[in-house]
Amino acid sequence: MNRRAATARAWRGALVGGAAAVLGLAVLAQPAVRVAEWQLLVERHVLQHNAAAPWRTVVEWPTDGAAPPACQQPLRVVDVSRSRWLGPLALTLSCDKPAWRWSVMVRVRGMASVVQASRAVPAGRRLGADDLQQTEVDLANEPPGVVLDMAQALGRETARPLRENTSLLLNALRAPTVIQTGERVTVQVQGRSFQISIEGTAQQGGAVGDTIRVKLADGKLVSAQVLRAGQAEVRM
Repeated sequence: MNRRAATARAWRGALVGGAAAVLGLAVLAQPAVRVAEWQLLVERHVLQHNAAAPWRTVVEWPTDGAAPPACQQPLRVVDVSRSRWLGPLALTLSCDKPAWRWSVMVRVRGMASVVQASRAVPAGRRLGADDLQQTEVDLANEPPGVVLDMAQALGRETARPLRENTSLLLNALRAPTVIQTGERVTVQVQGRSFQISIEGTAQQGGAVGDTIRVKLADGKLVSAQVLRAGQAEVRM
């Protein structure tokens, strides 16, 4: 390679490298997508209402690119009464000068870790660790009363069958049954100045605190409150 060709190649390399550097700087210099002030206002408003909620709030915006008109004074969000700030929400922005109102539809997600059934569970089963799992979900898609804490479910019984990978609801759980139907029990009869114990047979099952029917040895039926396994109480 002669000296002239080597010099030409060196210049071409320098030009290409310089162009790449300039392009790289141009990419780095591109501004990040700005969040409009009205969006920050709406987001702060939603976060304020969810400040004490047991979930992580995420606000999603419509993709149509619509924006409110210009306002010469600070914007306000017109507050409304809601039971919970989740799911699709229609919010209204208000401007005093010039006077206008503008509505925007946002979707608010409440991300939280909930307790789910890790497998199909029949009704009447006492739940153990192998039956449960923690999964992050959007609470906007869940009914009220979802179980968030594993301790709320462990050791409790299912009031109805549970399907695999479904979230547990508090009303689907009950305290474990400690007295079964047909079981021999001791009934403590508590009066003002006396206490006696009578043997009987449970006519229905129950958990601690439940009131069940018990058939005593003489055939009499009484309503007794379950104290613990094998024991119930009647107060006179």
